[in-house]
Amino acid sequence: MPRSDNGGRARRVLLDGPYGLANLGDNAIAYCMSRFLAEAGVDVTVACLDPDYVERSLGLPAVPMLNFKTASTEVLKKVRDFDAVVIGGGQQLQEHRIPNPLFGMLARVCHMARAARAYDVPFIAWSVGMDWPLSPVARFMARRYLGSDNVTLIFRDGKSYDNARSLFKGRDCRIFQSKDAVFMLDKLLPAAVSWHGVGRAVDRVKRLIVSPSVIAQPEGALRKIVALCADAAQRGYEVRGWHSEIRPGYDLEVRNLVDWSVVPGFEWLPPDPIGTTEVAAVLKTASLLLTTRMHPAIIAVGQGVPSFGIATNAKMRTVFDELHMPYANTDDIEALDFGQIIDSNFERSFAMANEFSAEAARGGNIVLQAAFRET
Repeated sequence: MPRSDNGGRARRVLLDGPYGLANLGDNAIAYCMSRFLAEAGVDVTVACLDPDYVERSLGLPAVPMLNFKTASTEVLKKVRDFDAVVIGGGQQLQEHRIPNPLFGMLARVCHMARAARAYDVPFIAWSVGMDWPLSPVARFMARRYLGSDNVTLIFRDGKSYDNARSLFKGRDCRIFQSKDAVFMLDKLLPAAVSWHGVGRAVDRVKRLIVSPSVIAQPEGALRKIVALCADAAQRGYEVRGWHSEIRPGYDLEVRNLVDWSVVPGFEWLPPDPIGTTEVAAVLKTASLLLTTRMHPAIIAVGQGVPSFGIATNAKMRTVFDELHMPYANTDDIEALDFGQIIDSNFERSFAMANEFSAEAARGGNIVLQAAFRET
C-alpha cells in the first residue's frame, strides 16, 4: 500500500470507540483494528472510556473519549493532531432517544465527525451497525455531519449498508460494506495462539465452554442450557462457564438465575477482564463452545473450535446464519439435546470464517486508503 506524502511524519490515527469496558466485543474490535493499523505502519492512539486499562491491555497510548456525562470534550481539540480519525465496532451509530437523542452514541460520533471536518481530517467509521428507523432529529444530524466528503462509512451488515445508502443519498460521503473486523483476529494473534486452516485445529480433550448471557424470560432457556451442560458432563466433557461480558448487576446474574451445581464438575472460569490474546487462548482450549454471544463464536470458529449458538434475538440469528454456524433459537431450545449438538456440521463455519476474515481485511485496506487519501 503506497503511503501518502505527510512531510516525513509518522502516520497517526486516533482510534475512537467505547473501548475499556469489560466487554469481549469492544476489546476484540480494539485489538483487531489497532493491530491491523499498526502492522500497516500507523501510530495509533485510542480514545476510550478507560485509558489506563487500554494502555495496559493493548500497550497503546490512550486518551479520554468524548463523554457527555463527564463533560470530557478535550478529545475534540486533539483531532487536529492526527492524520485521520477512525471509529470502530458495535452500534456506534445507535440513536438514544431517551432521555435525549443529542447525547447518545450517534451524537458523539457526529461531534467527532464535525471536529474532523473542521480540521480537514479524514473520518472513517469501520465495522459499524446503524439502528433503523432513525428519528427525524437523528436523520438530520447524520446527514449533516456524516454526509461530508471527508467521511467514509464501512458497515458490517447488509441491512445497515442498505439503510445508509438510502439515508445518505445525494451526500458526498463514501459508503462500503465489510464483515466485522473481529473476523481478522486469528491472522493478527501471536503464533502461539492463532490457528490457520479450514477444518478443526487439533483433536482436543473433551472440554465444553459455555458462554451464557442473561436472557429475557430466562428461566426456560437457561435451565435447558444447564441441562445440555449436564448431559455433556455425563458424556465425559469437562464443562466450564465463561462470561464474555462483565457488567455489574447484569452478566454475572446468570450465575444466580439457575442452578449450575447440577452440572457434574462444573466451574466458572475467572470473570475478570482479560486481554484479547488471553480470551483467544481460553477459547482455543475448548473442544466445543456453546454460546449466546456473537464475538465468542467468531473468535472460536476462527480458531477451528466447533461452536453451537443459542440465538436470543434477530441479530444473533443473522450472524449465525451468515457464518453457517449450527444454532437453535431460545423459542425452540426445549427440543434440543446434546447429541444433536455434537453431531452438527461445524466444517462450513470454519470455511466461512476464513472467507469473512479476508473480507474484513479488505475493509481495513479501505480504511487505510481513506485515512491517508490514497487511491
